[in-house]
Amino acid sequence: MGKSTPGKQKTVRLSEEELKELCQKAVEDGVSKYITVQNQKKRQEWRGLLFRTKKLLENYTKLKDYAEQAVVTLEQAEEVDETLVNMDVLMKFKLFEDDKTLHRQLRGVNAVKFIMAHVDRMLEVYKSNCLNSSQEVMHRRWFVIEYMYLEREDAKKTTKEIAEIYQTDISNIQKDAKEARNDLTTLFFGLDAMVLYEIRD
Repeated sequence: MGKSTPGKQKTVRLSEEELKELCQKAVEDGVSKYITVQNQKKRQEWRGLLFRTKKLLENYTKLKDYAEQAVVTLEQAEEVDETLVNMDVLMKFKLFEDDKTLHRQLRGVNAVKFIMAHVDRMLEVYKSNCLNSSQEVMHRRWFVIEYMYLEREDAKKTTKEIAEIYQTDISNIQKDAKEARNDLTTLFFGLDAMVLYEIRD
């Protein structure tokens, strides 16, 4: 019996058919892994949008107050502090044109006003959809959002309190809140959210 020569590797010969099968399997595995990674990224994006929706709702009344009460004009500033009555003179000398803090503040206020106008419009759309639905659960879903997020701080209700109002389990109210946030995420963020919603789980 012959001895194998040290240092030599065994050569494996594949037929053309076997080579094709190996290549095909490698391609399929690569595509499958790519799709998996992309879906994971999209799920993460969806969770990011959902988080933003929840934060918008949780801070709804604060953001509304900010958008409505923030000072963005000289006239508004003078209403708050009468000693600023001569600010228009300073403005004429362009002393504020290079003030980065002032410009950031103005951009921030305008951004919040814009966002809240959109949020309010979409909440009206959602309210109309829910209250015009023939399904009782959709009616409840709107009021869950209203009670939990849109009321003033002293009037907001917990899931337990809402469950008592509707004489149902807390889990049903929690599910309502979750589904409503899903729906509102789509309304708040449009087409991007619609695409991501399909593979959210």
